[in-house]
Amino acid sequence: MELADYFDTVPERHNYRLGVSNAFGAGISGYYPKAKFPDWEKADIAIIGISEYRGSHMDNCSEAANRARESLYNLSKPSDKLKIVDLGNLRSGKTHNDSIAAIRYTASVLLGRNTVPLLLGGASDLALGLFRAYEQNKRVINLTSVDSRPGMAGDHFPDSPPVQSWLSNIIASKSKYLFNYSNIGYQSYFTGPSETRLLEDLMFDNIRLGMVRDDLRETEPVLRDTDLLVISMSSVRQSDAPAALFPSPSGFHGEEVCQMAWYAGKSERLSAVAITNWLGKYDIRDHTARLAAQVAWYFIEGFGKRDGEYPFTSSRECTKFIVNLSETGSEIVFYKSTKTDRWWMEVPSSKLPKSLMVACSYEDYQRACRQEVPERWWQNFRKVNH
Repeated sequence: MELADYFDTVPERHNYRLGVSNAFGAGISGYYPKAKFPDWEKADIAIIGISEYRGSHMDNCSEAANRARESLYNLSKPSDKLKIVDLGNLRSGKTHNDSIAAIRYTASVLLGRNTVPLLLGGASDLALGLFRAYEQNKRVINLTSVDSRPGMAGDHFPDSPPVQSWLSNIIASKSKYLFNYSNIGYQSYFTGPSETRLLEDLMFDNIRLGMVRDDLRETEPVLRDTDLLVISMSSVRQSDAPAALFPSPSGFHGEEVCQMAWYAGKSERLSAVAITNWLGKYDIRDHTARLAAQVAWYFIEGFGKRDGEYPFTSSRECTKFIVNLSETGSEIVFYKSTKTDRWWMEVPSSKLPKSLMVACSYEDYQRACRQEVPERWWQNFRKVNH
């Protein structure tokens, strides 16, 4: 089958509030009625609408994707340098597993051409299809979700819908292609202690909402080291995302999730993103869809400002800092880019042919100077020497 066979067209717009010269929608090639399937093979980003919600025990619906697309098209162009295509709405399969397989296939094809899939809509269990696309391409990755809870309910609630257990499925597969998983913004009253312990035992990162909100900049190194990102609108407080699949009065502000999307876009390593978990039919005045569109816009704007620093090596233009830890007699080597002022640290490995270069923050360097081993360094050291 051709890639076009997996997609349905989307309504074409002609009138933009910002005018044709400034509107996002006027600057991209889309799969509209009576139009040819977009030439995606040299595209930087491919927008894909998702209608699959059966993983949340809800009916399938393209409203969420189409409404977010409508809002996104009416925003300004974030960059004139990027080639962006809208492939339309991915057709839902006969079964939920068929839809996951379709996501795997389409994402695998796009990744093989270095085109970034940007998925709008659907439930977050579609991350399973995206992860399998990396498996098919034999790429070891770091997976990150921005969510109020990790998708691990299946370990204790076998009847829970896939949207609440998608991570359990990935972990249970013992895939050699998952190096690290990070969850940003979990809320303790939605996350059981057994789930937290399991993530700790697996040497994964589970970062609490309050810790992130203390200093949002600390999410930047996590996102800089991410390959696949899943942003759940359930991570946003209900007043900002009233149609979220799992609404809660607590969560990120809309501006905060947009800032994280910008960090993700600027990461040269990140190669696929999904914005998920809201329901179009409950979205009064498209409140949630408008925020999802802005999250996508900030990701694209960050993408247009990438600096070409991945993979980062010690041979790049940087300043090297060595911090000696007096209690252990060891040292941690840090590098600061003279181009962007971003930081990395070197993690020695007995299993890899060379040391692992891990994104970090200036605060990590300061912790080492206070004779504290940064948690980010320690987690990665355990992984590559376990």
